[in-house]
Amino acid sequence: MKKITGIFATLMLLVSNAQAFDIGIGAKVGTVGAGFELSIPLSKTINARISLTSIDIDDQEETIEVGDTGATGDLDAELGLDFGATALLFDWYVFDGSFHLTAGMMKNDSELSFNGNLQSGIVVDGESLDPSDINGGISGGISLGESFQPYVGIGWGRRAGDGGGLSITFELGVAMLDPGADFNADVNVGGINNLDQTELNNRINSVETDANKELDEFEAWPVLSLGLNYNF
Repeated sequence: MKKITGIFATLMLLVSNAQAFDIGIGAKVGTVGAGFELSIPLSKTINARISLTSIDIDDQEETIEVGDTGATGDLDAELGLDFGATALLFDWYVFDGSFHLTAGMMKNDSELSFNGNLQSGIVVDGESLDPSDINGGISGGISLGESFQPYVGIGWGRRAGDGGGLSITFELGVAMLDPGADFNADVNVGGINNLDQTELNNRINSVETDANKELDEFEAWPVLSLGLNYNF
């Protein structure tokens, strides 16, 4: 929510000086959260657009299966999900109207965080891991966007600088993903397997590697948004 507060303050500053600019300011909600965007005309047919969205989802209790095939166990976890994205986009108004093609770069800030407890012994890459080997739980997160990636889409909405007033905006597109997982745990030196922190890290890193391989299958994120825009 800090991002939203910052962009809101910036937009309010721009609104207070709007007569000096041909700009559009909007609010939007969709598959990458809710937030604000700023549109600036670069030419009669091209707008530049900065978009920042975020939304928090209440924590959920889930059971996740982990470990090698045939030697898996349950990880009871509390999951927190945050949707969001930061984007720099360019809209090309192909015809004399509201329809436009969009291309640019987007960083999907969506992240799944969790804190869980292993319920039984498992095998990770042929090595045993028992709940008694861990002091506390396993924590970590899965991020869908480690960096800015290409975005393409289509949309409808009034051009910035093309007359003042309120209008509805709609956008449909695809953003490429750059996901990654990060897991952490502290060792209990009195556990069944007598692990030290380095040995535990190796097992947790193996689980992390397996998760990253699964995440590689998620190459794109559908973007659908609806909003209101005001042009000055």
